[in-house]
Amino acid sequence: MILTAKVNWKSLSAVLSLAAAFVLCFVGGQMETRVVSASVPDDVMQAHRDYLAALGWETEGLVSTDRVILPEEFTPEYEAYLSVQADGGFDLLPCAGETVTRYTYAVSNYPSGEEEVLADLLVLDGAVVGGELRSAALDGFMIGLVPREQVNS
Repeated sequence: MILTAKVNWKSLSAVLSLAAAFVLCFVGGQMETRVVSASVPDDVMQAHRDYLAALGWETEGLVSTDRVILPEEFTPEYEAYLSVQADGGFDLLPCAGETVTRYTYAVSNYPSGEEEVLADLLVLDGAVVGGELRSAALDGFMIGLVPREQVNS
């Protein structure tokens, strides 16, 4: 039996680029993650929901919380991820080597209607120092944490 498939090379390239950025940033590179099992205080979650709401994003709740150790030096492999951060107005370079907490929230109002969209907030000493919006889908996306009205559906 022979199976054939039509491949959209542009979409495949985008998916592979995002997967590579994720692997480099959170798995295979210097960034290291650790799951945080402690509960998040209600006032912290409310502050995060307010922050995201100010950008026009509605959340369905906290999905996960973990610690991320940022690399001491952001090598060229991190260029795409740093660009995503810059799109959202963040500069992670001053946070090099720091341990941040990543709070991941489910987003319910992505303009395209896509489901399984997540908002990550990178928090250091109570301040949001980075973040992104991303799809949990296999062929998903990752964009800067920008106001909702700046996102094309």
